[in-house]
Amino acid sequence: MEAVTAGPPVMTAGRSSGARTSASTVAFAMFLAVTLAGLGGLGGRLFAVFFVAAAAVAGLVAYYRAPTRYVVFVFALWFVTPFIRRVVDLHHGFQPASFILMAPVLVTLIAGLTIVYRARELRGALMYPFVFMLVGVLYGYFIGVLKNGVLPATYALLTWIGPISFSMHLILHWRTLPALRKAFLDFLQWTIPLMGAYGIYQVVALPSWDQYWMVAANIASIGIPVPFGFRAFGTMNSPGPYAVVLMIGMLFLFGTARRGMVIALTLALIALLLTRTRSGWVALAIGLFIIQFMGPLRRATRNWFFIVLMGVVAAPVLSLDVFRDSIARRLLSFTSLEDDSSLRTRVMLSNLAIQEIGRRAEGEGLGATGGAVKISSDVGRQASIDNGFLEIFYVLGWPGGSMVMLGLLGQLLTLARFRDSRQDAFANAARASFWAFLSVLLIGDIFSGSVGAMFWAAYGFACSAHAYNYAVGTGLRSRELARDFGGFTPTATGG
Repeated sequence: MEAVTAGPPVMTAGRSSGARTSASTVAFAMFLAVTLAGLGGLGGRLFAVFFVAAAAVAGLVAYYRAPTRYVVFVFALWFVTPFIRRVVDLHHGFQPASFILMAPVLVTLIAGLTIVYRARELRGALMYPFVFMLVGVLYGYFIGVLKNGVLPATYALLTWIGPISFSMHLILHWRTLPALRKAFLDFLQWTIPLMGAYGIYQVVALPSWDQYWMVAANIASIGIPVPFGFRAFGTMNSPGPYAVVLMIGMLFLFGTARRGMVIALTLALIALLLTRTRSGWVALAIGLFIIQFMGPLRRATRNWFFIVLMGVVAAPVLSLDVFRDSIARRLLSFTSLEDDSSLRTRVMLSNLAIQEIGRRAEGEGLGATGGAVKISSDVGRQASIDNGFLEIFYVLGWPGGSMVMLGLLGQLLTLARFRDSRQDAFANAARASFWAFLSVLLIGDIFSGSVGAMFWAAYGFACSAHAYNYAVGTGLRSRELARDFGGFTPTATGG
């Protein structure tokens, strides 16, 4: 098997395991204390430094002492750091390029240590797509340094390398998949309903920190800063990433049939509709289709039941006038796309990008789009061209863009070979999430930042599940071999 090159690690227990867990508990307690102090208005402008430092320390301790907590911590930071930033901005003034947002980037980069420690395992078909991706990104970095400056290019590089490293981290830790899977799903089971509920509350009540940020950031696409006058963005920076998080959470919870998921999925569905992000709706539909028709057959009937039940529970809330009108208008726009102003804007930006790509084959380099624009000296830069496919070639040029597309093709071919998703609901949910992301590629970047972290995590979990299933015998194509296979049963990790 391609990625399985060594036996499972021997896990220690008893006092050693308890000491490891205690160390991570202390680190997270310190991080939580710093965070609560900042939310209360303490720390001033220095809070950003304290917060990022505390997050980095907690992430490092968890990486070495409690690996499952580290994985959950990465997701938690991507989910809530923008919310923390907005509350702090309310206390101390709006910062266009807030250092607080570096916390999830740096903690995700810690996963790169796994590549160093397990360099001997970086071979096989599961790892080939990463080679093409990294070559393309490094090319874009050198062009970005020349065209956009060291700081913007480096920041953009970190938002690419971190999620890619995290994906490789998940694959290389396939032996501990049961513990990672449980921790991740437990996290989603609590987090997704809370994020969905906050998005609904946000639209209805509009908290002061969200209102202040909408005015200061001046993002017209979200709407006007009054209750029911904008698209829900929850704890994220905009409706798009918030819709992606809800979509991913719904697919994993639905695909694995977690207990109590009906309430969680209902809240997430309402919030997703309130984002009015059509790409998120389409991506969710594609993911649900794959889960239903390409997953374990024994779950098919139950899945239909849960879909109907979720719609029945959500219907009373969605039928309220304040929700129904805005959502209905967005749904009706599917029937008249030629009259949609946002679509016309996307087409215009795409045409301009095509012209630039034709004129500059070398690309604009990392730092030309995305969050790096806020720290660039070129104030005229366009943060996004609303087309992820064209943005790849606009930023990385033909050489780097071709490498990334080859890597993406390698990912598709890799996942297409997996057959164990018919027996493994988690593997199927991860693969469904990956395909759902591809439907978003034509309208936004899916490889970097918060969305990139979710995309690469979905791919990492899918490959990790395949490696684990192959090792224990359930991933073998021959059912006779699978029955006779003497697979191992890994010991659960601590933390």
